[in-house]
Amino acid sequence: MRILISACFLFFTLAVPAMAKSYDNSIVTVDLASDHVDITTGFNGAKLALFGMKREDGDVVVVIRGPRRSMVARHRRQVMGVWTNYASVTFGDVPVYYDIAIGRPLSAIAMPDVLREQGIGLDSFTFSHFGREDAETVKAFREGLIRNKQSQGHYPLSPRNIVFLNGDFFRADFYVPPDVPTGDYKIDAYLFRDGNIIDRQETALRVGQVGFSAWLQLFAYTNGFAYGLVTIMMAMLAGWMAYAISRRN
Repeated sequence: MRILISACFLFFTLAVPAMAKSYDNSIVTVDLASDHVDITTGFNGAKLALFGMKREDGDVVVVIRGPRRSMVARHRRQVMGVWTNYASVTFGDVPVYYDIAIGRPLSAIAMPDVLREQGIGLDSFTFSHFGREDAETVKAFREGLIRNKQSQGHYPLSPRNIVFLNGDFFRADFYVPPDVPTGDYKIDAYLFRDGNIIDRQETALRVGQVGFSAWLQLFAYTNGFAYGLVTIMMAMLAGWMAYAISRRN
C-alpha cells in the first residue's frame, strides 16, 4: 500500500508539472500511460489509462477514434427456410473503433448540432454512403451497423466516466478488445464551456502487431499462396492426429 501511495505521489509531483510545461498554451492537456498497444499471439485485450488536466472551468470530453474504413451493413432474411443477405448499404469513413468518456451527460454539455459537427457521441454519426437508398433506409442500416459494432465491443454501449482525482487533474480508462483492428488511433480531448468548445488537444495511439504475430501477418500478406498451403497442411495434420487418437482409444 505504501508503495502505491508513493508511486501516485511521484506521478503528481513529476508528471503533472511536466505535462503542464509541455503545453503552456493549452487549456486542456492529456497524455497516455502508454502510447501504443502491442498485439501478440496471446493478446486478450488491453486497458488504456489516460490522464489529463484542465486549467479553466468547463466540461471535459475525451474521444478515441480508430482508422476509418468502408463497411457494409447487411440485412438478412429467411427465404424458403434459408437465411440469406436480402439488402445492404455500403458506408464510407466509418471508424473501426470508437469510445468516449464524459463527466456528465452530453445533452448537458452542448447542443446536438455542435456535437454532430465534432463527431462526439454515437448519435452524431452520419457516415457517407454509396447508393440511392432513401433516408429512412440509410438510417436503419446505420443504426444496424452501430449495433453490430457495439456487440463486437468496438463501440461503447454507454459512455465511460471521467474521474477527477485532485482538483483539475482527471483520469479516463478505456478498454481495447482482443480483435481490435490495427492502425493509428486518434484521441481528442475537448473542453466545453456554455455549450461551446474553448480548447481541444489531440494525441496519437498506435495499435500494432509485434513478435510472431506480426511476422505471421507479414508472411500471410506477402506470401499468400505459401501461407494457404501451410494452413491446409496444418489442418490435415490436425485431422490426422485427431483420427489417430480416436482409433487408439
